[in-house]
Amino acid sequence: MNTMRWDDPENDGRGVMRATWMQSVDRPMDRDQWLREVFPEWGTFLNNQIRDAQVEQGQVNLWWFGGPSFVLKTRTGEVFLVDGYAGPSSYTEYQNCGVCRTSGATTINWMKLWPQVFDPWGFARLDAALSTHHHSDHCDVYTIKAALQTTDCPFVGPLSCVERFRNFKVPEDRIAQVKPGDTLRYGATEIEVVPCFDTIATYTGASKPGERRLFADVAVAYLFKTEGGNILFLGDTLYQNAYVLLGQKYDIDLAIFNIGNNAPGALDKPTPYDAYMIMEALKADYFIPFHWESWSNVASDPGEVEWIFAKRNPRIRPIILQPGAAIVFPRDKDIGRYRYPDSRENYRPECSWEYGGPARAAGAFE
Repeated sequence: MNTMRWDDPENDGRGVMRATWMQSVDRPMDRDQWLREVFPEWGTFLNNQIRDAQVEQGQVNLWWFGGPSFVLKTRTGEVFLVDGYAGPSSYTEYQNCGVCRTSGATTINWMKLWPQVFDPWGFARLDAALSTHHHSDHCDVYTIKAALQTTDCPFVGPLSCVERFRNFKVPEDRIAQVKPGDTLRYGATEIEVVPCFDTIATYTGASKPGERRLFADVAVAYLFKTEGGNILFLGDTLYQNAYVLLGQKYDIDLAIFNIGNNAPGALDKPTPYDAYMIMEALKADYFIPFHWESWSNVASDPGEVEWIFAKRNPRIRPIILQPGAAIVFPRDKDIGRYRYPDSRENYRPECSWEYGGPARAAGAFE
């Protein structure tokens, strides 16, 4: 059976398969081969892009993988994975689900809407893999197991995440338990651990009816202090008055956290109005929302964020990304909406068979 890998010669060098080879050659095919060739949908394209990116002075590079997952790369080369998720659709049940417990649902389906755009086995370098809290899409067995085998990075998180790391057989010397007030340093990058008021997480894993775990034990946020500015990864949260304290203490340039739709009877995600209140409390300048595109039961329109922020306070600027987006901050801070590259730099009209001349095209690439 053909066992072609992403680094085989028929790979085009960018981490994706040559369509002509895949579609025109008769070869053995079974379910395992299909899975290897089709998933992840983007192959190692983004992994390679992260590896090769040269970060400009005064900037920081960000990649959004969809869902809660981001990579940050600094000018000095450090690479950080925050809340990496490489899992499938799933469902949760009342006995261990914060959303079920707060809504009274016996079970909830979480149908995944975004493509798998990174290969968890394909990172050339990770300086740290950080989890904001212990929900499976933020503290992911697939990503952790892969990075455990292919990198030497530490796994960072609050107590609730450390409990999962240990369940996943992460060695103690690769576990970094953190709490608000801690400061981390990896290479030239300093990360301050700050509070996150993720109410839903406090109900997830609590052992007795009505019981809640402490915020500091189940969720934290990470403030990256970079040449490109102070970037806050808040993970999942709901609005909390105490975010005013973070806005008073820190100068936050970019905040990244969740939004989503809540069906009647549930309160799982901040609405766009809640997001505005959080941003106003944080005194942050720019906002990247996620989870609006993640799950079918909370899917929403990020255009509502743009409309509300423009009405309430145009100083606060949303940046609406698409899964797989790569941006440079602060260079791209005012792009508004990310648009995928359209490959226009590759087109050569003078070589077009339709209007440029087949003869010229025939020798164009010799």
